[in-house]
Amino acid sequence: MKKCENCKTIVYDERETCPLCHKVLDEMTQQEMDHACETFGTGAPYPNVRAREQRIRFVLRLILFIFVTLEIIAIIVNVLTPPTFWWSALSGMGMLYMYIMVYFWVKHDSGIASKIGLMLILTMFLVIGIDYYTGHLGWALEWVVPGLILLGDGLVFFFMMLNRESWISYSLLLMIFMVCSIAIVILYVTHKINGLILPIICIAITGIYLLATIILGGRKFSGEMERRFHV
Repeated sequence: MKKCENCKTIVYDERETCPLCHKVLDEMTQQEMDHACETFGTGAPYPNVRAREQRIRFVLRLILFIFVTLEIIAIIVNVLTPPTFWWSALSGMGMLYMYIMVYFWVKHDSGIASKIGLMLILTMFLVIGIDYYTGHLGWALEWVVPGLILLGDGLVFFFMMLNRESWISYSLLLMIFMVCSIAIVILYVTHKINGLILPIICIAITGIYLLATIILGGRKFSGEMERRFHV
């Protein structure tokens, strides 16, 4: 029997970390354990999640095994056939992307804003990697990445309206989208890409959202920045 000082929770199984915040659990004194048994009885006030975590771990390992096996088969087929193009690298990138996404969505306990941000950023890296590997044609930075940023703006607006009590928590995601949009414009100025229409649209829409968040949020926005960056 252990306790989490952060969540004020008692955990009855043999795990070492809190199932809520994942911080290391503290040992309880005999007096504390006796008091907990008198208060809650012999049943745990928090359910034993060890079995569920073991099942999740097994499923994730099974998915990893399947992906690694498929990639090995893809490499063998790619080698045995005329290797005019190493398409097995693309299949590996795709499976790595899918595994990271599944792992983060299933295993990680972060909020929806963090999961949306990771999903879009990983997708950006994936399409940029495919673009570069297939010849660096620029379509990813000119069209797909700006499109993903606009998609992210739409998702942020939707979840802000859906979860109005904690809408300010999405402000960091908007800041990340703004940085990505500015980075694409810098690539255009340095003649790395040719298209500028979508990046400008991204900066305009994301900038309006971010400005509205800063002005309407007021102290909530400054408090969110203090919480995120400890300033």
